Amino acid sequence: MGADEDPEVRPLIRKGYTLVDPKNRPTDRTPSFGAFLYLRDVALLTRRLLWIYTERNGLSAP
Repeated sequence: MGADEDPEVRPLIRKGYTLVDPKNRPTDRTPSFGAFLYLRDVALLTRRLLWIYTERNGLSAP
């Protein structure tokens, strides 16, 4: 995706690394709403990255 050169993608990739860091992921002691918020953040980030990818490669959204 050109994350190294792209100022729009770089912060999103950084956010993704933050989300998958084990110390930031939900555990078995995380309340269900906390797990929901985590999954929502992952889904929003994934959707944003997919949108950027499809726009830059001339693809149609699934």
